[in-house]
Amino acid sequence: MEIRALGNTGIDVAALALGTWELGGLWWGPVDANDGVAICRRALELGVNTFDASDQYGNGRSEVILGEAFREQRSQAVIATKVGYLVGIDGAQMLFQQRGVPQPQCFEPWYIRHECELSLLRLQTDYIDIYLLHDPPVDVVQRDEPWETLRELKQAGKVRSIGLSASAEACLVAVKRGYADVVEVTYSMLLQEAAAELFPLCAENGVGVLARSPFASGRLFQDAATVERLTQALVKPPIESLHEAAVKYVLANPHVTACLTGVMRAEELEANVRAAKPPYLTAGQLALANAT
Repeated sequence: MEIRALGNTGIDVAALALGTWELGGLWWGPVDANDGVAICRRALELGVNTFDASDQYGNGRSEVILGEAFREQRSQAVIATKVGYLVGIDGAQMLFQQRGVPQPQCFEPWYIRHECELSLLRLQTDYIDIYLLHDPPVDVVQRDEPWETLRELKQAGKVRSIGLSASAEACLVAVKRGYADVVEVTYSMLLQEAAAELFPLCAENGVGVLARSPFASGRLFQDAATVERLTQALVKPPIESLHEAAVKYVLANPHVTACLTGVMRAEELEANVRAAKPPYLTAGQLALANAT
């Protein structure tokens, strides 16, 4: 698997990163904690060195799993985690969805500092490699205070790089203002918005890009006509499935540092690792995929 520089952070990451929301075991269904630890350790054995968590995932459970998985291999793992959602919501999101209101968030400096310390404890470490604001709206991204707080944590050595996991619009604002070392954003055959302006701007400014949701949260496989068209266009040796083509599509973009996927089973991890290996899609295949 390829190893790529994460922008100008000085951090090297594998082309495939492992998301751990599913391993938190609340919103997505139960995953045994020992199984979660085993999956993370297996990922590292397979060359996946980057792991994406949040204080919200399983209300801290994903961080606990990562902390246990790498307590004796901390230097080998690149750990990203996030702050911004009120901890305690995961698994009960539907209560807010039913009322048509957003989940509670907080990006005040005191909250960011507090949650960073708790994340460090759960991760059993004294530093976080990538610390991200979690889904901040544009008006929050435009404020100086959250970013000043992240910079203070960086200067204190508690985090190595800072950024946000958010919409392409919010990420674009952060990069234009010079705030972010790293952005995490959705990108797939069905959701191509980030490629137009955000990705080139990130490359120009040395900002690392973690591209998440390569399968568009499963929507890539839901429309029969789209599946048939993409399968006929892309699934040719050595590509064996549309699933594999979706990962290779993301990694074919020269501005993407890593493709971020979550799993619930070891078999899914193994399949994603195979898909993340070169060669990626050709220019002709990309043109067909971009016509989706």
